[in-house]
Amino acid sequence: MKIARVESFRVVAQRDYEGSAGLRVATVEASGSSRPRALARNDGRHLCVYPAQAEVLLVRIVTDDGLVGWGEAHSPPIPRVAQALITDLFAPQLIGRDPLAIDAIWDALYASMRLRGYGTGVMLEAIAGIDIALWDLAGKALGQPVYRLLGGPYSTHIPCYLSGVPGATVDDRIRAARGFVAEGYTAMKLSVGRGPLDEDLDGVEAVIEAVRGDADVLVDAHGVYDARTAVAAGRRLERAGAGWFEDPLPPEDVDGYAALCQTLDIPVANGETECNRWQFLDKFRKRAADVILPDVCRAGGISEGRKIALIADLHNVRWCVHASISTPVHLAAGLHLAAATPNFLLCEYPQSFRTTPLANALVETPLRPVDGFMDLADVPGLGVSFNRDVFRELCLDEIDWI
Repeated sequence: MKIARVESFRVVAQRDYEGSAGLRVATVEASGSSRPRALARNDGRHLCVYPAQAEVLLVRIVTDDGLVGWGEAHSPPIPRVAQALITDLFAPQLIGRDPLAIDAIWDALYASMRLRGYGTGVMLEAIAGIDIALWDLAGKALGQPVYRLLGGPYSTHIPCYLSGVPGATVDDRIRAARGFVAEGYTAMKLSVGRGPLDEDLDGVEAVIEAVRGDADVLVDAHGVYDARTAVAAGRRLERAGAGWFEDPLPPEDVDGYAALCQTLDIPVANGETECNRWQFLDKFRKRAADVILPDVCRAGGISEGRKIALIADLHNVRWCVHASISTPVHLAAGLHLAAATPNFLLCEYPQSFRTTPLANALVETPLRPVDGFMDLADVPGLGVSFNRDVFRELCLDEIDWI
């Protein structure tokens, strides 16, 4: 069995799905992760470019005997960059190789640009798409779920938290949070950092109180605070009973995170921006995270994600699946890794899975938590199969189904 084809497909949809997407060209927009004046920061400091639509890059690997594996590269808002890496740099190295030599392939792809300084970012996102597709293919070839190939399961009953509590007002968010509790969620995540500190935290405290005893409330600051503000916010969140304080500082401030972890009693979570085991190892050595949040479609795929999780375990650190606007391929890859690692804590279930066709409308079997848990089936590979009509409608590239 040899690799015969390596292909990738850009898939784009409206963020809020109401029937046909009708979008054939991807665009981007700058969106503030804070209101800089309210935080006394430079106006451009915390602007991040997001796609105006929900968009992903899916990767398909086909063998000479017709087996197919699917992966996903977390590459918004420019999936064409990851697509070019896969088409022009990686595919020529992969054709004719044994698809079960997954670690050897990962090392070869990483080495191809390592000495040019490309060890993170879109390079690792592109590798992730290929790596996940190879694990899916391996599971299908061997007739086993991916979590079993990884040495699991520790459990196939995976606890989840809902990421995002929508609402224009605090009362709206309280109603939404209570509704999520009624659906069975026992944890949910709120964002801060988009307004004045006291106003933000007043709102968080109100939501925490509204669901106290029924659900934990996790808090994400998107890296917008300085050290003193992070300490002040963390102290208030401790008193309120928040579950964790995520990304209070910019991701580059590893020493700041180490000091914050020593200062606060609330768990400090970070790591969604890191892309490889060496970046995480620096955090672990400095004790700069109580909980890490690697994104399997950004941090090199299942192979690298497993190494990151096990190195975290050596340092007595728990890890959580990070997920955002993506497809069930992304989420399934994280779930299989979660099932096969001893120090897994929670899986993020993003609001986008409730609103965009890139999520559950794209597949034959939706991934939805029941009473706050998702259960992995005992089926080969990742267990994801696409609704071909929806896929074709949303795909910007031509695809022939195999």
